[in-house]
Amino acid sequence: MQCLNAFELLAKPGIPLRFAAQRGMAALRHGTPVHHGGRLSRSISILFLIALACAAGGCARAQHGAFAVRSATLDHGELAAQLDWRPNAMLLDALDHGIPLDFEIRLDALAPAWWGGQHRLARTRWHRELRYFPLTRQYQLRDPDPASRIEARHFTSRALLIAAICDLHLDLPATWPGADASRFGLRVDLQRERLPGALRLPALLDADWGLSTGNYAWPAPHAAG
Repeated sequence: MQCLNAFELLAKPGIPLRFAAQRGMAALRHGTPVHHGGRLSRSISILFLIALACAAGGCARAQHGAFAVRSATLDHGELAAQLDWRPNAMLLDALDHGIPLDFEIRLDALAPAWWGGQHRLARTRWHRELRYFPLTRQYQLRDPDPASRIEARHFTSRALLIAAICDLHLDLPATWPGADASRFGLRVDLQRERLPGALRLPALLDADWGLSTGNYAWPAPHAAG
């Protein structure tokens, strides 16, 4: 019966540091035996793998990629947005290992409040999932909502997939109550809670998984005029 050794995982060629830690965590979670000492050894191994994931995160932050909204408009019931995303090596590695990346796109319609700030008239959310299928060697961009009627798009290269998510065209709900807004706010976030189970803990510990454009705001055309 084989035993789990985190150092052996790291020594395997072709396994990045971060994925070695994540696979080790998954193996421990599913009861793979560990060397010497039962519960104590298991606890030490878990703590080691958590520290390893944090260390890997510290290395990757030096290569943190850009993620921002470059422009956004609302016209004829459609949100059109251009993103600037230069993913770092860690996210590209995750994608190419078949890890689905789910992004939430959130649009707020804002109006002046009586106290001088802004209050929200409406909020709309969309999700877009990026995924790679090694057997077909195809990348996919889709709406992960099972009730969605939007057809998945397929791409032969990762560059085309990233270009597609950076060029968003999203239909607003037919009865969207934000038409009278004076300002709009847009934000795009990677949904760490939708990552596969074995990745969620390392993702929470690693700032590179907390990918967000931050808030991008612009005035409504009638307010700017």
